[in-house]
Amino acid sequence: MYAQKRMNLYKQQSVQTSPAQLVAKLYDLGIRACREDDRAQLRKVLVELIGSINFEKGGALAEQLYGLYQYCMQESATGDLQAIADLLDELRTTWRQHVLRNRAA
Repeated sequence: MYAQKRMNLYKQQSVQTSPAQLVAKLYDLGIRACREDDRAQLRKVLVELIGSINFEKGGALAEQLYGLYQYCMQESATGDLQAIADLLDELRTTWRQHVLRNRAA
């Protein structure tokens, strides 16, 4: 029930959010899912992250992100969620520093 309320709030906020900000929100949701041991929610977030990759414009970086998301997807089944949370946290920090900051400038 709580997860459904979060998703509804997320969907409402996403109407007013840029695609770059949505990716940052997905990282937040993924990290939260890891901390709450919600593997199903984590997998939904990872599917969205994978779907957000622009392979045409992203080149090698897109391929690397795809590999990282695939690794997280595999680990989400039975692996260490803390390791996934740490990886998503690093990606979120980098995303905010390089993508969101450059779009604001």
